[in-house]
Amino acid sequence: MYWYLTVRPNRRHDGNVAAGVLLAHLDAVPGLRRTDLASYRAEDDREWLDVSIAARGETGGYAVHEGRVPARVDVVELICSTPGGYTAALAVATGIADLLGWEVVDSESDEVLHTGAAPST
Repeated sequence: MYWYLTVRPNRRHDGNVAAGVLLAHLDAVPGLRRTDLASYRAEDDREWLDVSIAARGETGGYAVHEGRVPARVDVVELICSTPGGYTAALAVATGIADLLGWEVVDSESDEVLHTGAAPST
């Protein structure tokens, strides 16, 4: 079984963020390693977790392209395959949401699992 979490701007904080802000945050998360410009994976000694950052298009869809990161991002997708991976994914997703004031959503049910506080200005 796989679990999918999405971190995205919520209704109060609609918009996007410079990719560098999110990349710097993810580069500092213990246990994650960058596998491409816009992709991360858990270290080999951790539960399997894949993290991808992207920008949604006009129709709401998005794609992650190897060797390329959008200048501004508005979606982070996390995928895991074990209960332990889900716990790790939710912790990473919550950290992103708290940093940016975004929300963490269960991608299948669209249930909001966490809403981050408004970022400091």
